[in-house]
Amino acid sequence: MSTTLSRAVRSARLSVLALLARQLDDIEGARHAADAAIASLRAADQDVTTGLMDAAWLAAAQPGPPPSADPDDPQPVLELLAACCHPSLPEAARVALMLGVGAGLSTEEISRAFAVSTETMGRRMAWSAHRVRPLLAEPVREATGTLPLERILDVLALVFDDGIVHPHCRVDLPEEAVETTRTLIELLPAEQEPRALLALMLLTRARRDARQSDDGSLVPLEAQDRSLWHRSEIEEGLFLLRGSKRAGRNGPYQLRASIQAIHVSAANAEDTDRDQLLALHDQLMQVAPSDAVALGRAAALASVHGPEAGLETVERLDLDSHLYHATRSHLLRLLGRHEDAEHAWTAAVARVRGAMEHAELRRATGH
Repeated sequence: MSTTLSRAVRSARLSVLALLARQLDDIEGARHAADAAIASLRAADQDVTTGLMDAAWLAAAQPGPPPSADPDDPQPVLELLAACCHPSLPEAARVALMLGVGAGLSTEEISRAFAVSTETMGRRMAWSAHRVRPLLAEPVREATGTLPLERILDVLALVFDDGIVHPHCRVDLPEEAVETTRTLIELLPAEQEPRALLALMLLTRARRDARQSDDGSLVPLEAQDRSLWHRSEIEEGLFLLRGSKRAGRNGPYQLRASIQAIHVSAANAEDTDRDQLLALHDQLMQVAPSDAVALGRAAALASVHGPEAGLETVERLDLDSHLYHATRSHLLRLLGRHEDAEHAWTAAVARVRGAMEHAELRRATGH
């Protein structure tokens, strides 16, 4: 359903859904009412948000006149999506809710993305919606200082990565993540990190036709046929990235997109500005430190100062994650220690537990 929705309808649906969920105290009921309204909406001469609100209110069988949905007020949408992306929910629940609430996929479409029956997904969505109900009234900024926009962007990135990891999924997850992020940008035009996330998505997706060889094996970024990259998406991604930097702040998605930009802007692998890559990884460690970022920095360090320096940095971290072993494997292979590299790669694969880790492993190996 969602792939046929215009961007205006996507945006109006989110505004209406946010207000309806608050009124009904029921995300699933609000979602079904909003989607029923979209299916029945025929008033072409009516403002799309007002028309959708009226139809959804009727579909939800609510008494009295419907409340007024203000498409210029992003607060209800932020509260709704932040609740759906709450860290207390399992990762799979956050992804499913983002697909259903944020992207507007039906339960049947979400079930195809998860490769389960519609009935099973229906039960999971109902359970997730029940868990979310007490979170709907949570303040926009929590006592911890965590902004809900950060967690929303993280789940959108997860949806996108899941589609990159599973390109043959029956639902185009990268496209849904891209379009939902575009809607978020329209709702929050002053925020720069959504633009940076969209830039990151476009710069990554632009390489989709070069990622796999004819036999299905993965092609490292350095060996990809750059003539197969989608230049229009790269150009849009670079434009969005430049726009996201106007506020003068370097957020985590701005830095990640900047790293991708260096790769896709080089005419060939040899022309990649590796010193700048290392500098960006250093900045990312300051803004959003994590084990994954530290390992990425070690790989960037190796590209500048050699694999020996990179391996020494990695082994000082003393981790036992899939990324740690994958990075060790890559550096050991560069040093010609192929048997040790194979053991490290086996350890990396053995420690992959879910879609996010598959995506991280793929990024770590440069695909």
